[in-house]
Amino acid sequence: MSNQTKLLDDILYQELRPWLGKNSLDQKYASKLSSVKEASTDFQFKYEISFHRPFDHKTKYYSKLILNNVKSECVRLVELIKEDNNENLIKYWLEDTLNKRIKTRLKDLGKLIKEKDYALTYIDPKKTSFELDQTHKANTFIVQLLKLAYMQLYLEIQNAFSTWIDDQFILEDFYSQLLLEPIPDNHFLKPVQVIEVESKPVPAAKTESTATVNSFHSFTYKQLPTNPDKLTDLWDSLKLNHFISKSTTLLNFKKVFSGGEIKTPIEWTGNISELFYFIKLIYSEYKLVDDLKQKQWEVTCLCFVDTDGNSFDRSKFRSLKRPNLTGDKIEKAVSHLI
Repeated sequence: MSNQTKLLDDILYQELRPWLGKNSLDQKYASKLSSVKEASTDFQFKYEISFHRPFDHKTKYYSKLILNNVKSECVRLVELIKEDNNENLIKYWLEDTLNKRIKTRLKDLGKLIKEKDYALTYIDPKKTSFELDQTHKANTFIVQLLKLAYMQLYLEIQNAFSTWIDDQFILEDFYSQLLLEPIPDNHFLKPVQVIEVESKPVPAAKTESTATVNSFHSFTYKQLPTNPDKLTDLWDSLKLNHFISKSTTLLNFKKVFSGGEIKTPIEWTGNISELFYFIKLIYSEYKLVDDLKQKQWEVTCLCFVDTDGNSFDRSKFRSLKRPNLTGDKIEKAVSHLI
C-alpha cells in the first residue's frame, strides 16, 4: 500500500487543479455531482470540517469530492501505519506521511494562496461582493477547503499515534509554521463534540459485576502525555533483563500503559514473583499509574501472559514477595518511569 494522497494531490498539483482552463466551466460539474460516492466508515474522527456552504456546481462537486476523500484517506492511512505492528515501520510511516508529505503540501498551499490571491475574504458570505470574479471565488473556495482537508488528515493521524509523536501540532501551528498566514478567527476545523447520554439506573448487583469486568482494561501511566519516552526506556530495560519477550513491540507495550483495551497481551518471560514485584512497584509503591480500585491483579492478567500464552492466576499474586535474586533489576527498570 502507498501513503500517497492521490486525489488531494491531483487537486493541488495535477489534472484536477481548479484554476486550469479545462476545469473552469461551472456547468460541466452539474452532471458529475452524482458520481461522487459518500464515504461510509466506523472510524471515530476527532475533528470535523465546518466550512462555508458551496455556492455553484463546481464548488459543490469539489466540496463533496474533498470531504469524502479525506475521510477515506484518514481510515486508509491509519490502517496502513498500524498494519505491520513494527516500531521501525511505524516511525518511518509517520515521518514520511506527516513531516515529508502533508507538511510539504501545506507549505505549497500557503505559497499558492499568496501567488493566486486565494484569500478567505473572497468567500466570506458576510464580506464578499457579487461583483467579484465568480471563477476566482470558486477556486478560492476549493483551495481553502483543500487546505483544511490536509490539516484534518494530519491531526487525525497524529491523534491515532499520539504516543509516538513528541512534537505535536495544534491548529495555530499550521498557520504560523507552514502556511505563514495570520491565524483566522474561525478555524473551520473543530474538535468533534462527544455528547454524553445519561444512562438509566442499573440495579446495584449488576453495576458491581459490570464494573469488575469492564471498568479497567489496562494500566494508565500518569506521565504518558508528557513523558512517553520513559516507557521506551522501561521497555528496553525489561527486554534487556529478559522479563518480557524480545519480540515485544514498543507499540503493544505502550498500549499496556494507555488505559485502553488490550488485544495483544505482553509475554512475561520472567517468573510470576518478578511480575508481582514489578506491578507492586508501579502501582502500590510509587503510584506511577492511575488508581484501579484494587483491581490491579485483574488488570495484570489482562495485560500479561506467560511464555505459553496462558493467563496468570490472579489469586496467586497475593502470597508472593520480592524476588531475592532479581529484585534490584526490577527496581532499576521501574526507576525509568519515575
